[in-house]
Amino acid sequence: MSRRYSQTPLRTARPFTSTEHIYTKIQVHYADNIEDIVIKTDREPTCGDLAGAIQKHCRVPVGKQMVYFRGQELHQHNVAGYQRPLSRYGMFSGNLVRLVGRRGLL
Repeated sequence: MSRRYSQTPLRTARPFTSTEHIYTKIQVHYADNIEDIVIKTDREPTCGDLAGAIQKHCRVPVGKQMVYFRGQELHQHNVAGYQRPLSRYGMFSGNLVRLVGRRGLL
């Protein structure tokens, strides 16, 4: 007795498209100034997203940034550190971080 299996083609996966964005406002304390930075992402914001936004707004290169939240350094300049979500540190929109670094040429 032989069984006959019907071959049904697999459906092609559609890329996920979403027009929803997540806006996270972070206050950055740097050089006696407090600046508001808004991070716009389509997923949960990461330390790398924050580092890129700080580079853009404060002109401090990512490699020279030391960002602290509640006395804890957010990223240690490695790939794994930049991929960590900000929520891992208990951060949410409206929090204040401290930036230590030197402005450079971008």
